[in-house]
Amino acid sequence: MRSIVIDDYIRAAMTQNQIPGLSVAVVQEGEAVLVKGYGLANIEHSVSANEHTIYEVASVGKTFTATAVMMLVEQGIISLDDAMPAAVNYADYLDHLPLTWQNVTIQHILSHQSGIPSYTDAPNYWEITHLNLSKSEILALVTHLPLKFQPGEFSAYDNTGYYLLGLILEKVTGQSYGDLLQERIFTPLGMNATVMNYPSDIVSHRAAGYRLLNSKLVNKPYYSPSVTYSAGGQLSSIEDMVKWEQALCSATLLKQSTLDKMWTPRFPNQGDDWEKLRYIAGLGWWVLNYGDRRVVGHNGSILGFASNITRFIDDKITVILLCNLDKISRPDAIAKKIAEYYYPALKEVIIQPPLG
Repeated sequence: MRSIVIDDYIRAAMTQNQIPGLSVAVVQEGEAVLVKGYGLANIEHSVSANEHTIYEVASVGKTFTATAVMMLVEQGIISLDDAMPAAVNYADYLDHLPLTWQNVTIQHILSHQSGIPSYTDAPNYWEITHLNLSKSEILALVTHLPLKFQPGEFSAYDNTGYYLLGLILEKVTGQSYGDLLQERIFTPLGMNATVMNYPSDIVSHRAAGYRLLNSKLVNKPYYSPSVTYSAGGQLSSIEDMVKWEQALCSATLLKQSTLDKMWTPRFPNQGDDWEKLRYIAGLGWWVLNYGDRRVVGHNGSILGFASNITRFIDDKITVILLCNLDKISRPDAIAKKIAEYYYPALKEVIIQPPLG
């Protein structure tokens, strides 16, 4: 009976948001209690979405990048307090490292406190998203700009920092970012459907991405993988994301103490985001201000796709959403509503403002 009610809610939310296809997972106390697809992965060919459907996960992939970084921290190869010049030589990517970046640490980047301007905010960003650019060309969008603030002073969402983390990982390990994730995360967890997104590749069960244009669904335009990289350039299925969540529940890849550190809010020296926005960054995750209740999550949004993972840590329930429509209104709110069906006590928790 509960599954019928949940199905009705999900279909109503899809209709309200005009979502073509949505795959959902609910993991309770480490066990998958719902892994299911709804709607269409491809409208033109009437292909149903299911647990195997492959979506672009966008910024949810930052949790993979952060995990890879923290694995190296655990090994003592790098430190959270390392400033970027100590962590990597950028000679292969930049003519010179901007002097203003040299006090930025890995922890600043992971917690979005670097002050480095996000390349996705560059005035000409949307003019270049269809171009296959080099890493130095991407970074050149912001290397000439001043810091938005001194590192550690405030918080501001920053894709550039996560792009730089990919370069750091490559330089330190001698592996490509994609190979590193495969070797250290995806293969050990059996996440066989999770790969870096290359639009030219043939990917079984790949969903088509859609946008709303004047309230009408249209196919998404080409979006170059060169502008996503380690800031959110992965493909995955809801089935694989269950394996990811189970690894987090069981501390398979990282020590529990490391995970707890990642899920602890990192307060900047100034700003009132914790009270004003009701969330603040941990290390690779957003920590939501639900009082004494520990809740972490991450949204993802890219042309044609949106995603969310919300982990109600103390309540031992996680909801993951992957869909093939961008700019969904409050995917985290949909996730919370689904969680309520499995853990009714969450109905008493007032939904907080949206994640960035």
